[in-house]
Amino acid sequence: MAVVLRHLLAPGHSHGGFEVDVHDGHEAEVHGAEEHVEAAEYTLDLRIAAVFVILAGALLFGLPTLLFKQFQNPDALVPRLLRGFAGGVIVALALVHIIPSAIGELNSLMAFPVGGCAVLFGIVALVLIDNTMAAMMLPPAYKQHMHDSVASNKAVHHHHSAPAGHTDVARHAAAEQRDVEAAAAAQSAGHVHQCMRNLSASSWLASSAKPVSNVRQCVTAYSMELGCIFHSVIIGVGLGVLTESRSLIVTLMIALAVHQGLEALALGSVLALTSFPFIKKMAMLVLYSITTPIGIAVGIAVSSSYDPSSVTSRAVQGTLNGVSGGMLLYIGMFQLIAEEFSREDMLVHTRLRLGMYAALCLGAAAMCILGIWA
Repeated sequence: MAVVLRHLLAPGHSHGGFEVDVHDGHEAEVHGAEEHVEAAEYTLDLRIAAVFVILAGALLFGLPTLLFKQFQNPDALVPRLLRGFAGGVIVALALVHIIPSAIGELNSLMAFPVGGCAVLFGIVALVLIDNTMAAMMLPPAYKQHMHDSVASNKAVHHHHSAPAGHTDVARHAAAEQRDVEAAAAAQSAGHVHQCMRNLSASSWLASSAKPVSNVRQCVTAYSMELGCIFHSVIIGVGLGVLTESRSLIVTLMIALAVHQGLEALALGSVLALTSFPFIKKMAMLVLYSITTPIGIAVGIAVSSSYDPSSVTSRAVQGTLNGVSGGMLLYIGMFQLIAEEFSREDMLVHTRLRLGMYAALCLGAAAMCILGIWA
């Protein structure tokens, strides 16, 4: 029987009208590899062109926010509408483009909803990063002022909750202190320092709040840069490994140029309000702008051996997309939309409120429409 089977399966043997050839499988693999190489060479010029087109799109949208001083005024109408637009762009980017892809890739690997966990990790990680960076970047003098205020509030609370005997002693000490202060004030009544004449209550509050505002803007810029870079590298690699269709690459190239341009516009509107030097703002914008082209270059380099359907590729892409999607969702909802729409003038100026709503919806709609192609 073994001899018969070997004879039947021998190369070139025909049985029942069918010929069995053990070399067919190997030849098919070689032929498939050759076709893949030919397809990669056939689309290489378009993928290289996409590097420069997407880079130009990001810089074209992002640079005006840094070059024109009007965008650096947090109270001007156009920059505020732009930040509302940016909020819609970032939230739609997270909810429409990134998070669904991450959940789909990761949840297909196991029954546990690990995709949602990756998004949650991105949110929690950014909360931790934001608070840590804000604590590190606050000026020491402001930190000391806050410590003194907390200590003073505790002392007042302890004074009000003290027993009657202790309260009498405290009142006596406070009365003596007021007498000393009154005598000192009467002694120096003829001399008022110039800075004290100009220091109103509102200006004092504004000056004390300015360090916190500056720090928040800087932290928002850093966080947004981080989240956008993760996402941009992934989509760059995804475009770089495409070899099947020239028309598909052209469509994605145009869509991603606009996509990255809108992200650069949002990032630039945030960078414009920071206290960073101009060179640093430009460097951060350029760094973001080159991440997708770098991803495309990496994709081109590994396109001959890259398997986007492998477990490892899907796990890495899904994890990075989930984390960056969670970060961008937090940035858009908390640091852009909530920050801008909670300002007091939004409650009293109807036209401004409607304009901000329209800008928010327009930014979200633009990203949702781009979801058709990219």
